[in-house]
Amino acid sequence: MEQRDGVSTFTISALFVLYLLYSLPIYVIGGIVYSHYVDVYFEKIKFRNEVLKYITYILVYIAGGLFIVGLLLLITYLIDGEVSGLLISNFFILGVLASLIFFHISLLVNKVLKIKENGPFM
Repeated sequence: MEQRDGVSTFTISALFVLYLLYSLPIYVIGGIVYSHYVDVYFEKIKFRNEVLKYITYILVYIAGGLFIVGLLLLITYLIDGEVSGLLISNFFILGVLASLIFFHISLLVNKVLKIKENGPFM
């Protein structure tokens, strides 16, 4: 690709870091707040089947991931005035994947905390 005089260009890695800097706090803060409210709400509900509980959690976390991506796109729209240049479907896929990773890390952390609380091999 030819570079023009007076026009700056960014490499893909520089653009990735730039987008990561402003999107990561939204994912992390939004994810923690959303996860907390989901956990508080679902503590009140008693599930008879663990598989049904797991599937319900997955669906709720997917909805949360889509919500947070929507929030990110709204902020992008407010800053840039448009989102037409973005691959919106890829953003939503990223939101779903991030929410599912966040959910499974949360499950793992909760499991480790329960083991530490009860003591090993009890």
